[in-house]
Amino acid sequence: MLNKVLIPLHLHESQERLSEMARFLKTLGTEQAVLLHVGAATRAAGEHHRRRLDEAAKLLQGLGFTTETAVRPGSVQMEIVHAAEEFGVQYISFAFRRKNWLKRAIMGSTVKDVIRQSDVPVFAHKASRRAESDNVYRVLYPTSLQWKGDIIVEYIRSKEFRPDEVVFLHVGKRAPDPVVEQQRRDRVDEQLEATRRECGLGEQESRQISVLGSPRRQIVRIARRLPADVVLLGKADSTSGMGPVLGSTAEEVSYNAPCSVLIIPRDLSDLGGRT
Repeated sequence: MLNKVLIPLHLHESQERLSEMARFLKTLGTEQAVLLHVGAATRAAGEHHRRRLDEAAKLLQGLGFTTETAVRPGSVQMEIVHAAEEFGVQYISFAFRRKNWLKRAIMGSTVKDVIRQSDVPVFAHKASRRAESDNVYRVLYPTSLQWKGDIIVEYIRSKEFRPDEVVFLHVGKRAPDPVVEQQRRDRVDEQLEATRRECGLGEQESRQISVLGSPRRQIVRIARRLPADVVLLGKADSTSGMGPVLGSTAEEVSYNAPCSVLIIPRDLSDLGGRT
């Protein structure tokens, strides 16, 4: 399902950072990697970039990947999206690095732009902050409970994902009176339980959380509190008139979550038969 990945590189990644991400991608069942750099079109720069990409490719080959490399001029975001389609990858993986507020305001975020434009899943890998005493591989799955046959359920059920614990999270709005609110809570608990059973998980390997508030804030807060290793989040187009200003939940969580985030298109057809 996640056999082939496109890895855009700015070529300043350390070997340690790239190795950490590559080892994590292995746990997702990934065996093939396309390394892409989008940069200057001059001949000298192109040769330098190709040498750096070849060095990164050798590093990944040593970890068991088969690799391809590509150097492209042009718009970073658009070339990443086009390359994902051209090479037929199942997803795109970034070695995420946070920008300060000024760079983010002026330059935007490549990861957020690609999430918005890509038809394949996007993985924002973040350096692990796991305490040495915490050996639980924990996945957080926030769900709106509005989709049937959710593709994320298929990811959780697949052989690639073998977490120690999956936490199912619903973030909702409080009902107008106590009776209706209790009915809402009971309904959410039942739906979360049904989703857990659909994923084939027992009580010892999963749990449910239901909270009130803003999804983008609560997902980040709970991911930090657990702590989670990965957030699995479906991508849905914003229906809010403020969407272009505030950004989608997927984009904001990918940037602000303390752990890695895998953004998955909701529509099975979005994956173009590449699963």
